[in-house]
Amino acid sequence: MYEIKDMVHRHPDRLSMETVKAGNKGYSAEIAVVTYCKGKKDSAENPKLRILLSFGQHGRELITSELALRILSILSEEKLLPGMDEASLNSILDKVVIKVVPMENINGRKLVEGGDLCERRNGRGVDLNRNWSVDWGKKEKDYDPYEENPGIAPFSEPESQIMRKLAVSFEPHIWVNVHSGMEALFMPYDHKNTTPDGLPLQQMKSLLEEVNQLHCQKRCMIGSGGGSVGYFAHGTATDFMYDVVRVPMAFTFEIYGDVTAPSSDCFKMFNPTDLDSYNSVLDDWSAAFFTIFKLGPHQLGEIQSKASVVKLDKLVSIDEYLDGYLMERRNRYGKKMENLKN
Repeated sequence: MYEIKDMVHRHPDRLSMETVKAGNKGYSAEIAVVTYCKGKKDSAENPKLRILLSFGQHGRELITSELALRILSILSEEKLLPGMDEASLNSILDKVVIKVVPMENINGRKLVEGGDLCERRNGRGVDLNRNWSVDWGKKEKDYDPYEENPGIAPFSEPESQIMRKLAVSFEPHIWVNVHSGMEALFMPYDHKNTTPDGLPLQQMKSLLEEVNQLHCQKRCMIGSGGGSVGYFAHGTATDFMYDVVRVPMAFTFEIYGDVTAPSSDCFKMFNPTDLDSYNSVLDDWSAAFFTIFKLGPHQLGEIQSKASVVKLDKLVSIDEYLDGYLMERRNRYGKKMENLKN
């Protein structure tokens, strides 16, 4: 995170960063949010595609935060994107506003760095990707509390509360939750063996197929998380983003996995252990994200209604915009679906 903070300070013309804090019942967390916006701000005359990316939701998946650093390095032009000239890159980036959460689960990451290399949960043992409200709390026959503890209620965890506030305030057109453990490009749904119907499915599938062909050499699995990964996941971020926040294109990307690693070697299962593999993952997947930045506007068409402009204060201060909203609701945990209107 120190590298990212320094990078933001070096590029105030295009990068900004805020740290959002939350806590309850003696447990606290903070999340750094980096915003990329170059040139003119999002406005009615200059609408931009809004993209929200989250990395490091599971502590043991260290490679995902490394990818966040690489993407920000390219956005700041401190690193080059192979095969992309500067003019083409600038043309793409002038049309987007990107919010990057480089390390959603900082407390869990600290546990991993302390030697618990298999830990995926947050600092008090909750799986942040089971703590969202859509189909929350359901347990499959093979439920493992060490792996999938959903918490005592939807949004019981400060990290999930912060991410919900961020999503509701920013209203992204594209959401990507980045994980490791395999190579896959997932769309909704995680909690059932179905995908969205009609045009949304066509838009998402078309984009993922393009990414798969260009950057995965067609080896990445494509489909719903619930229908492809081999198990249903309840209370996930991506299902909430699609069903509740109404993000038009909501994805979960799995960027690396070593299927030959023994189950006892969690680091090797979820992270490359040699320099060539490490660089290959970062090169391939950073290029994949810039393909999404490029093709996203074409897939979504003209930015209207849902693509209506987000006021500048939303891009600057999440807490200020949502002060007293969502988090103050005393009965917020009892509802499966959230009311997103003031």
